[in-house]
Amino acid sequence: MDPRHRSWVRAYVFVFAVSSVLVSFGRGESESLERLGVSTGVFTEEQAEQGAEAFEHHCAGCHGSALEGGFGPRLVPLDPFVYDGALLSKPFAYMRTEMPFDAPGSLEDDVYLAILTFILRANGYPSGDEPLSAEDDALARYVLDDPPAE
Repeated sequence: MDPRHRSWVRAYVFVFAVSSVLVSFGRGESESLERLGVSTGVFTEEQAEQGAEAFEHHCAGCHGSALEGGFGPRLVPLDPFVYDGALLSKPFAYMRTEMPFDAPGSLEDDVYLAILTFILRANGYPSGDEPLSAEDDALARYVLDDPPAE
């Protein structure tokens, strides 16, 4: 076998082995994190109320006061093709990097979080006793499941 070819094969095997270990590590870590549905009540009513005020100020111009859409998409109901079964960190990350449309990333994390809780409440998710945290590991703990039937 050509020495150059042998070096390439070794490099490929090494990269494959390291990748496999990293993927396994990542799976073990995510599997050990207990996931809960948002329908269990993961935000407080106070957060949702603060979110309602912030939404009216920063979001209603594009998404409508009743979240019915306009220039921006409707937010009630949430698009199931995008969010059904998604981690709560997904819409939060999108909001904090892409919204508001005319000034992406311009709000504080607690404001984005409050707006998210308002949107969740408007979609029928119940409030709970503990406030939702903007920490990535906290948001990655919750899955957007079906809201309880009214």
